[in-house]
Amino acid sequence: MLTALAYTFLTAFFFATISATVSFLARDRMSSFQFFTVSNLLASMIAWCVLPSWSMAGEVNWAALGLFVLITGVVNTASQAMLVLSLKLGHNGLSVAIRNLAAVISMFFALIFLNEKVSIINLSGVAVIIVSLGMIAIFGKKDTVSPDLKKWIPVVIIALLLSGSYQILLTGSLLLPEATRKAGVLTPALFLGCGFSNMLIAFYEMLFKKVKFGTNIFNSRTVIVTVCWAVAAILQYFALFKSLDAMKKCGMASLTWPLLIGVNTTLFAIFCRLRWKEKYPLTTILGMLGCVLGVILTVWGRK
Repeated sequence: MLTALAYTFLTAFFFATISATVSFLARDRMSSFQFFTVSNLLASMIAWCVLPSWSMAGEVNWAALGLFVLITGVVNTASQAMLVLSLKLGHNGLSVAIRNLAAVISMFFALIFLNEKVSIINLSGVAVIIVSLGMIAIFGKKDTVSPDLKKWIPVVIIALLLSGSYQILLTGSLLLPEATRKAGVLTPALFLGCGFSNMLIAFYEMLFKKVKFGTNIFNSRTVIVTVCWAVAAILQYFALFKSLDAMKKCGMASLTWPLLIGVNTTLFAIFCRLRWKEKYPLTTILGMLGCVLGVILTVWGRK
């Protein structure tokens, strides 16, 4: 169990590291999809060089891997696109809070398909995390309210479902053939799929949204951030798959995503306070403390 939790918290740390890395570019006027195209493809190149065990390549089910990567890449990119659109339409805090509910979707998937059981204390911990995340998202920033809720509501619901589907797909990687998972090809293949999916959105932006290619993408600072993002993302997925596998053996795979999101959000909020000197209202601080309490309950109450 300690190994499983160690990998889970390590994954959350790298999640927060990625968020912190991208925050350095938040003020630049640039296409996030162009950035993620370049960074995912770079991560894929590095990962193909260091992760695969080529002696096991003949045992990999490449067809299953290719289909999995294609679907996961499309779902991940679509989830990002819907989140961006929901933020543009308004209700930024609510958009983030609703999207965080995806952890509940992936939790119930694991409970059903991995035949896991959780205690009342587990569920209480997850509930505390979700409520706390909502407090952080809603009260941490001022929203621009959309004048047209008929547009915002469907978009934010789609963003929630897509985010939950992405988490389900990553959790569902546990159902792939063992040789495919142990050959070290899953992570680089995922980066490749996500990179090409982001590329399609980037081309759409250039053709129909008049977004210029390479704006603020190839300056020295962005190159450094891109390399840092790629390294952190490789470590994140490496730790994530280790975490899922170890948590499954402990009967806790269903609790992986609530733990990840709770710890990640808290760590990133602390980073923003220390690095960017962001000021938080009391409700946000209580939300961060609530995440810590929820994590403790989730871990302590395991069956």
